[in-house]
Amino acid sequence: MKKAFIILAILASAKFVNAQENPKQKEVGLAFSSFDNFGLTFKVGSDKSLWRFNTLAINGGTYEKTRDSLNSDSKYFGVNLRFGKEFRKVIYENLELRYGADLSFQYTNSRNNEDDLSVDDYDRLSEQTRYEPGINLVFGLNYVLKNNLVFGVELLPGFSYFTGKSVEKNYYSDGKKIESDISGIHCGLSNSSALLSIAYRF
Repeated sequence: MKKAFIILAILASAKFVNAQENPKQKEVGLAFSSFDNFGLTFKVGSDKSLWRFNTLAINGGTYEKTRDSLNSDSKYFGVNLRFGKEFRKVIYENLELRYGADLSFQYTNSRNNEDDLSVDDYDRLSEQTRYEPGINLVFGLNYVLKNNLVFGVELLPGFSYFTGKSVEKNYYSDGKKIESDISGIHCGLSNSSALLSIAYRF
């Protein structure tokens, strides 16, 4: 019985020491990509290692235009979900290095419709839906202000594969919808591979 108690006490002490060395930490905030894409970021873990959850909404909106006998409207919506792990190291006072990797999934849908009210009736429709899973590396820096406010910047080079469907309808197709399958790959850096964030740490 004494041996069991001693072993239990040692294990509890080791867990307490480990908890002291790696205190629990959470961060919640906003993330920006290309200054016009924004979303939420949440991280949980210790001061040296955290799980990352990011959601970026990408240019969702509608646009309508009327000119003479032509009515046109455009719609676009996209969302980018990322989940991963990052590691941190203090390199100078309030400056932290962060590195890791994310799994990502992006969905986008765009639609452009032109309604020609003239005698020619040159209507046009173009729509595209894409699904894009991928993986990104994470390289970045944090600046911590007053121990709670975290300003971050990171680069996300990566690889992704997209697939989806394209729909076209115009006067060349006699008003019939033409559907096509689309696919391709992206790799390296793009204009959305840089991420800025501001978060509250608690």
